[in-house]
Amino acid sequence: MSKKPELQHLDTSKRPDRIPIDGPRNILSIPNQDPNYHYTWQFPDAGNLERFLNAGYEFVAAEGNAGDASIDKPSRLPGMGTALTCVSGPKTLYALRIRQEWYDEDFAKAQAQIDEQERQASTPSHEGGYGEVKKSGGSQVKGGHRLS
Repeated sequence: MSKKPELQHLDTSKRPDRIPIDGPRNILSIPNQDPNYHYTWQFPDAGNLERFLNAGYEFVAAEGNAGDASIDKPSRLPGMGTALTCVSGPKTLYALRIRQEWYDEDFAKAQAQIDEQERQASTPSHEGGYGEVKKSGGSQVKGGHRLS
């Protein structure tokens, strides 16, 4: 009868952290984020990446894996260097970043537009203006049309 082979002791010091099967996954985390930048993931659809690059965004270099170790496959497309990417179904997402101060400026401009639109929407329109709602003898009038 042959001897059973002895089990070798496994060196677990170099093994990455174990993620349980039913544990939470963070597949879109970006490692080593610089706090002076705002990060985002974008699809390359219909000039989308070009629009972001024209706005001051830059590709995040693949210096490690995004989220789970098996997710990231760095891209070597022309003009992109080695960009941090994440495959999502049949599409690939690209990690981009922009200086935080530029992001804050853009966000403030967009918020100012929203605030102005909300102000205009909550301000009563001039007498008889389009979209006005009035009650007259139990009936409602909207845009010049009786609703009842």
